Amino acid sequence: MNATDNRIRRCATPYKRGFTLPEALAALAVAALLAVMAVPTLRGMLEGHRIKTASFELFMTLNYARSEAIKRAAPVTIAPSGAGWHGGWRILDATGKVLKFQPAFPNGIEIAGPDNVVYERDGRMPQAGVTAAFDVAVADTSSSTAGRCVSVELTGRPATRKGGC
Repeated sequence: MNATDNRIRRCATPYKRGFTLPEALAALAVAALLAVMAVPTLRGMLEGHRIKTASFELFMTLNYARSEAIKRAAPVTIAPSGAGWHGGWRILDATGKVLKFQPAFPNGIEIAGPDNVVYERDGRMPQAGVTAAFDVAVADTSSSTAGRCVSVELTGRPATRKGGC
């Protein structure tokens, strides 16, 4: 047999392509197992992202209100819209005009905080030693996702950190 016969024989042999049914089922079973293991981790990651987003929105609102109070040289108030902070909030100037409105977070976020926050014309709280703190967490009590604390320092600057207040 010479080299030409080997080439012809190799080319004439049909190649098998694709997977057999048992191979496909085994791959599907492995993929399903990995998906089942990843769902709880994904849920916690999404909850953490929602908490972080809500806390940073609150943080930016506090910064904005402080800035407006200094710019206008007049008190600026941040008050919840409705029953609580989780329902959204609004920033009001000294005349009661709404400067900014934050709608509610539709994803089960709970925000606990003071009745309202007032920044004086110098960007500080109205009384010396008065601070404000907000707990931002998931409404689901069975969740193990850590909440965040948004607090207002004595100087009026907001700060955020992991964990409760």
